[in-house]
Amino acid sequence: MRDEHDCDVLVVGAGPTGLCAALVLAQHGVRVRVVDREAGPVEQARAAIVHARTLEHFDRLGVGAAAVARGLPITDVALHEGRRHIGAMPLAGAGVANRTRFPYALALEQFETERLLVEALAEHEVAVEWNETVTDLVDGGSGVRVELGSGVITARWVVGADGASSTVRRLLGQEFAGRTYEQAGLLADVTLDVELGVRGMRLTLTRGGFVGILPLASGRCRLFGVVPPSLHRAPEQRGGPSHESYAPLDPADLQRWFDEYFSVDAQVREVVWASMFRFHSRLASRFRVGRVFLAGDAAHIHNPAGGQGLNLGVGDAVNLAWKLAQVVNGEAPERLLETYESERRPIAETVLKRTDFGFKLETTANPVAVWMRANVGGRLIGLASRLAVVRRLFFHAFSQLWISYADGRGGGLRPGDRAPYAPITPTADDARSVLDLTHGPGYHLLAFNVSDVEDIAARLAGRYSAGVTTHLIPAGEQAAYRAYQVDGPRLVLVRPDGHIAAIAASVDPLVGHLDGVLTRSRVEA
Repeated sequence: MRDEHDCDVLVVGAGPTGLCAALVLAQHGVRVRVVDREAGPVEQARAAIVHARTLEHFDRLGVGAAAVARGLPITDVALHEGRRHIGAMPLAGAGVANRTRFPYALALEQFETERLLVEALAEHEVAVEWNETVTDLVDGGSGVRVELGSGVITARWVVGADGASSTVRRLLGQEFAGRTYEQAGLLADVTLDVELGVRGMRLTLTRGGFVGILPLASGRCRLFGVVPPSLHRAPEQRGGPSHESYAPLDPADLQRWFDEYFSVDAQVREVVWASMFRFHSRLASRFRVGRVFLAGDAAHIHNPAGGQGLNLGVGDAVNLAWKLAQVVNGEAPERLLETYESERRPIAETVLKRTDFGFKLETTANPVAVWMRANVGGRLIGLASRLAVVRRLFFHAFSQLWISYADGRGGGLRPGDRAPYAPITPTADDARSVLDLTHGPGYHLLAFNVSDVEDIAARLAGRYSAGVTTHLIPAGEQAAYRAYQVDGPRLVLVRPDGHIAAIAASVDPLVGHLDGVLTRSRVEA
C-alpha cells in the first residue's frame, strides 16, 4: 500500500534533472520528496544554455513562459578566426518557427532554472530538504530504505539525480566507465567593458580549439572554452581527476586567458564566478537497478560542447517521471519502467559520441590536424556555414529536436518520434499548435480525416485508469496535415512526454497498444 512508505518517490539531488523529475511527479499527484547534500541552491550560472526541446518540456510543465522571461533568446552563433569574422550559424532561422514554439537557444543561468522549478514545486507543497546526505540505501523488493544524515526515509522508488560524483550510483555498485581528458576547460561569468550584442554567441577558433562568449540576460557574459596547459596544473598535482567539474580560478589567470585567446579589445571588469573543469566522457553501466534509477549526470557525463548536459538530464527526468507516475498511480504496469533505459541510454550514447568526436577534432595534437586548424580550418568553417544544409543541421543537432525513440526502421513519421509542433489556428484555450493540444495529463489522440471521432472518443473514455483525450484536427489545418503526413484517415496517439506512441488508420490497433501500456479502469472492467 502507498502509506507503508514515507513517500512514493524519493529524488536525490536538487539540480535541474532532479527538480524536473519531482515536478512531473508532483503534477501527477505522486507523493515525492527531494533531498540534496548541499546547503542550498547553486549561486553560480554553471549550465547556462537551454535548447528548444528542453523549453518544450518546460512548456508542458507550465514553466516555459517563466523561463523565457528570465532568459535571453540566442538566435545565432558568430564564428571568428582571431579577429576576422568567418561566418555564422543559426540557432533560429527560416522554417524553424514552424517546427517549435521556441526557435532559439535560451541563455538562462542554472540558478534561475533551479529557482523557477523550485517555485513550481512549492505550488504543490514540495520543498527541497537541504543538508541531507545519503549514506546508505537498501532495496527491499517492495521499497527502498534510504539512510540520511538526519534519519531514514522509506520510498517505493528512488531517483538518483545527484550529479557526476553520485552517491546513489556508488551505493548501487555501478561502474562509471569512460575517460577523463587531459585538457582542461574554463567557465566564467564576467562583466566586460565592451558591447558585443545581445542576440548572438561568439565563437573564436584559436590554436588550441574554440573559445566563446555567451551573453546573459543580466548583462554579464559567460566565457567558455579550452585553456592552455600553462593555466592549469597536471592532474596528479590536483589529487587525480574528479568527476565533479568545478574548481576555483584566479582572476588574473582568467584575464590572461581572455587577452591571449579571445581576440576582443575588452577588459574583464567583474568576475562573478570563474571555474576550471575537466572534460569527461562516462556512462553508468546501468540506469536502473531494482527500484532505483539514475538520471542526468549521475548516469552520463560528457564534455560541454554545445551545452547538451543540462538538456540531456531534463530529457531523462521527463521520460522517467511520467512513467513512474503512471506506475505509482496504478495507471500502468510496472514493465513500463523498463523502457526508461532502453529509450534514454541510446540518446546518451549518441550525445557522448558526438561531443567526443567534436572535442577530439577541436583539440587533437596530431600535427596534420594542428596544421589544418591553423591554415585552412577557418576557411572551411566559413564556407560550410554558408551552406543551407549545414545551417539546418546545426540547429537540428543543438536544439535536441532530433531526439527520437523510434526503432530506426522505415521512413516518415514513426512511433517514438517527437510529435511535430505544427501551427494551427488558435483554439479557445489558446492552443497554437498541435503539440500544444497534447499538453495535460494522460495520452492524447489526434484524429485526422476521421468521421467517427465521437465514437472513437466514447470507446476510449473510461476504458483506462489514465485519461485518453481525443482531438479532431480540422481539414483546413493544412500545415498540421503536412507535418503529420496525412494521406487518408490517420490517428496519432501521443504520450504524456510529447512523443508518438502509435499511428494507425483505425482505432482498433490503438486500443491494442493502450491495452498493453495502461491498466483497465475498474469502472469499465
